[in-house]
Amino acid sequence: MSKIDEMLQTIEATGSQIPGVRLLVKYLYGERLSRGQAMAAKCADCMGYFSDGRVDCEIPECPMYPYMPYRAKKEKTKKGKVLSEEHKAKMKAGRLLKYAK
Repeated sequence: MSKIDEMLQTIEATGSQIPGVRLLVKYLYGERLSRGQAMAAKCADCMGYFSDGRVDCEIPECPMYPYMPYRAKKEKTKKGKVLSEEHKAKMKAGRLLKYAK
């Protein structure tokens, strides 16, 4: 029995219908996944197919932790650019010029 067959058998035994697990199964059957889908599938793989439920892995050292679907404390993963007052003034002046025509 191959490693993929063993994984599929284990997933089937858990009976999980969690989206990340379904995506992992799709991947194991040879379908392509998007980047986000692949990340969700890897979380499901790392978390033992979420067999104990949808819980936070509590591994903040993991590079994919900010994208973990069941994190307890969600933070903004994308921070906005901080603009100086000078930059804001130049942008405002540019908009005024653009719409003054």
